[in-house]
Amino acid sequence: MRIYAVAMLLTGFGLLSACSAANQTGSGASVPSSETDNISAETDTILTEQAAQEKEEPAETVYSLPNLNSFTARTLDGGSFTADDFSGADVTVINIWSTTCGPCIREMPELAEFAAGLPDTVRVMTWCIDAEYSPDRAQIGQFMDDCGFHGITLTSGDGDMQTFLEQLQYTPTTVFLDSSGNLLSEPVIGAGDIEIQYTAKINDGLTKLGKETI
Repeated sequence: MRIYAVAMLLTGFGLLSACSAANQTGSGASVPSSETDNISAETDTILTEQAAQEKEEPAETVYSLPNLNSFTARTLDGGSFTADDFSGADVTVINIWSTTCGPCIREMPELAEFAAGLPDTVRVMTWCIDAEYSPDRAQIGQFMDDCGFHGITLTSGDGDMQTFLEQLQYTPTTVFLDSSGNLLSEPVIGAGDIEIQYTAKINDGLTKLGKETI
């Protein structure tokens, strides 16, 4: 199957539902397994107590991202996209991924299928955060075509987009924006049931905007 062959070039197919964005952009480091294996019983007890306290007193917001009101971005096909272009849809969905993120790769065909069934008032885009320097850059376009995704894929940008990237923690992360680039809800973190999760977020956003739901 062609899509499988191209996907294998892009990723090692991790088993988790999300990947650390820091490691993908070269600014983070994973903890060696030997250190994890040597955690003491005393540390385990402390971690257990902390988890119990967090369960009793949940944080109001554990993960937030900035709006995308001002930026200019490059696209995979050599074009450009700015915040002003959000005005072309009531809700814009941006799926943020990387070529080294297994869950991102696996969910792309489902994302493409979902995007194809949406009305013109809702647009789905992707943002490949490592496209500019990935050794597999030449394969990305073919991979997207094989998945059936024909929307815009961003590769890099300045302004709010750079600020957003600096605060990004995991891929895939999916955000839902209004026609000015403002976040309409909390993002979807990790891979899951796209149709159920995204439809709920989109309809919530359309309702807030006083628009007809899908």
